[in-house]
Order: sequence, then structure tokens, then C-alpha cells
Amino acid sequence: MKRARVRTSALLGAALVLGGLLSAPAPARAAETRETVEKALIFSRHGVRPPTETHKIVPLSTRDWPSWPVPDGHLTPHGREGAVLMGQFYRSRFVGNGLLPAGGCPAAGDVFAWANTDQRTRETGNGILEGLFPGCGLKAASKPPQGGRDVLFAPIAQGLSPLDPASARAGVLEAMGGSIDAYKAKLAPLFARLDAVLPGPRPETCRKAGLAEGCHLIDLPWAIDQGKDKGRNIGLDGPLDLASTIAETFRLEYMEGMAADQVGWGRVGADEVRDLMALRMAKYDVIEHVPYIARRGASFLLQQIVAAMNEGAGPQSSAAGSGGPPPAKLTLLVGHDTNIGHMRAVMQVGWAMEGSQPNDSSPTGAMLFERLKDGASGKRYVRLSFAAPTADQVRGLTPLTGDAGPRVAALELPGCTDRLGPGTCELSQFTALVSQRLDPTAVGKPDYTQ
Repeated sequence: MKRARVRTSALLGAALVLGGLLSAPAPARAAETRETVEKALIFSRHGVRPPTETHKIVPLSTRDWPSWPVPDGHLTPHGREGAVLMGQFYRSRFVGNGLLPAGGCPAAGDVFAWANTDQRTRETGNGILEGLFPGCGLKAASKPPQGGRDVLFAPIAQGLSPLDPASARAGVLEAMGGSIDAYKAKLAPLFARLDAVLPGPRPETCRKAGLAEGCHLIDLPWAIDQGKDKGRNIGLDGPLDLASTIAETFRLEYMEGMAADQVGWGRVGADEVRDLMALRMAKYDVIEHVPYIARRGASFLLQQIVAAMNEGAGPQSSAAGSGGPPPAKLTLLVGHDTNIGHMRAVMQVGWAMEGSQPNDSSPTGAMLFERLKDGASGKRYVRLSFAAPTADQVRGLTPLTGDAGPRVAALELPGCTDRLGPGTCELSQFTALVSQRLDPTAVGKPDYTQ
């Protein structure tokens, strides 16, 4: 395995993980294709993991939850294989459109890969790179894991963009329809579906909440939690937060390839996973998708993505292209579904994928940003899309190339009037439209040193 190479320039110490030399030029463009792909950025969610806090859901079931081969929150070996398969898909896509050569390892400076500090994000990045560049030994870089979360991926929690408590609470209540009780009533049918699967809560859980034995999850106390991350963040405490975790746990069990009698204790299949995930999206709709919260959470990341798309695009883009990630033809960032939820809400884009709830970001799902140059006009465009494998593809570790590839949805940026095709927006318009939606007080100074 080749050792990673690190850029030796003004960015000395910045984490570029590279290897080898280009062994062949990029393939010639097909004559009928008028645009070329100049660069791309992948923002991927991590792959399959166990629950991050199993102890929170244990009291909700009278039966034992399935065991996992790794600690809470860690990428599983199965999940890593799924990440490799997504990397192979990206390789096929980027070789096919001429961004990457058909063989060999990337030259120094061609690839930049950066992950959040969690084991699941770092190892997902490594798996994607293995699929993209087999045999090259590339690794995703990150801040030291012992240093806590990277502010790029967790700006609210890390104090770069703490929430104003009153504004955050007002946004949550508005999204709920005015009150917790209103949202509770709206979600009652979904909780009833979960009740049909969930063997619990345990009697002692009901008693602790002051309820009679045989209570339902929805009956436990509901609250808005404004004490998260030392008061910088906001969340939910109670049934919806727990139901969101349970639904995601069922999906993770299914995608991990667990035996049918272990997925939701044998009561949950692919259709039930999809339907119950509506509870997770209901939680996201009143937290991560709230405009004020999303702007505070996504502005730093989106500023970096805008900078990456403008880098090297000429004098007119020099200002927008400065202060971003290290220059590269291909940039890979690996974070979390909360990051994708925040960015989606700020950009006001959406998608519908087979077997998933609308706007859901499943494990190894990713937002893709590709910069194109139109051969006819010379203008540059950004193509936006969301790519994600289905639950069955991850469960069966199906190769994601050719007709069996993941689902890819074009994302249409509202307000864009200069388009080259589905999901595209002229670079300066893309820059202006995204930048005007950001909160400048929530943008930090990037630091990609390890």
C-alpha cells in the first residue's frame, strides 16, 4: 500500500492524502458532449453504524436489541464495504465524464479528502477513497479525534455559531404548527404504526414518567431541549427524538444485513423501514430544517463549497474562490445527515429517492457539486445532485456500477435562470444565490491542518 503524499506548498500541513502519479491522460471527450467536468466535490454522509447511544433506547423495549460487531456509533465492516462500493460508483462516474483518468493513482494536488473526527466519518472516507482509487492507499484526513468535533461539521455545538435561544425556540414551534401538542396530534398515526412494532416501553419506564404500565411511547413527556451543547444548540427531548432514533436503528439493522428476525425483532421489512422513517423526517423538519437553525449550521460548509467551485475559474471568480479547501480536481468531505439536512434547507433544494422518505439522507448518501465548462459558450456551471444507494443495495452490498448504480436526483436551485441542463446553474448565479442565503456571522476561518 502506497503511503499518502502531502501537498508541500503554502498549505504545508494541510491534510491532503494522495498517492502515486498519473499514469495516463484523461480520456478524450465524446464529440457530442459539449461540456467538460473541471472539478467535483462530494459531501457524503457516513456509512452504516450501530446507534450512537444505545442506552437511550434500551428502556423502550421489553426485548433485547440486536448486538453489533462494533462499539456504538462506529462504522461497521459491512458499512465500510458499502462505502467502497460508493467509491466505485464515483470512479465510474468521474472516469466516464473525463474528470479522472481510467487508470493509475492521482497526482499530488488532484484529490483532497477531509472527514469529521468520528471513526465512522473517517473510515467512510477511507472506504470511498479505496473504491475511487483502488490500490493507491489514500486516506481521508481529519482533525485529531481526541480534540472533539471539527467546527466545520459542528459549528453550532463548537461555539462558532451558537443559537439564540429565543429565535431557535420560535422557529421550532412555528415548524410544529404552533405548539408541541399540535405536532403530537399530527404525528399520532405514525406513532401508532411504531407501536405495532415496538415491544414497549418497559413497565419501569412508564412508572418513571408517572404513567401506568402499558403506556405508549407517544405518552412519555415531550419537551424542547435548549440545554444541548452547553446551551449553544437545540433539540427535542422525549418521544419524537426517541422515535427518530428507533426508526433509524431499524433502517441500520436492515442495511447492515442482519437476519430478518433481528430487524425490528422480525416485524420490520423494507417497506416498514421506509414508512417509519417518516418519524425521523418529522424530527428533522422541526429541528435541522428550520431556516434559522439550518443557516447557523450550514453557512460555514456552504461557504467552503462555494469557494471550492470557484477556485481556478478565472479572475471573475478569484474572490469567491479564496479561503476555501485546498485546490483539487476532486474534493471529498465526509460528515453527517445533519449537515446534509442543514445544507438542503438553506439551498432550498429537495429530492425523492426510491425506498426513502423525501429529502432523507441515508447512509453513504451524498450531495454532489460538479463544475462544468460549456464548450460552446465558454461559461461555467455547477451541477447539483444527490446520490444514494437503496436500503436493499446496501443490505446486499450490490455493486453500484452500470444499470445497478445508486439513485441520483438532480437538484434545482431556486432562482437560477441560466441553466445548461437538469440540476445546473451558471457559476456566478450559483455563487450569488447560495451566498445570499448564508449567515456571515456563522462562517469561520477554515483550518485543514491535522
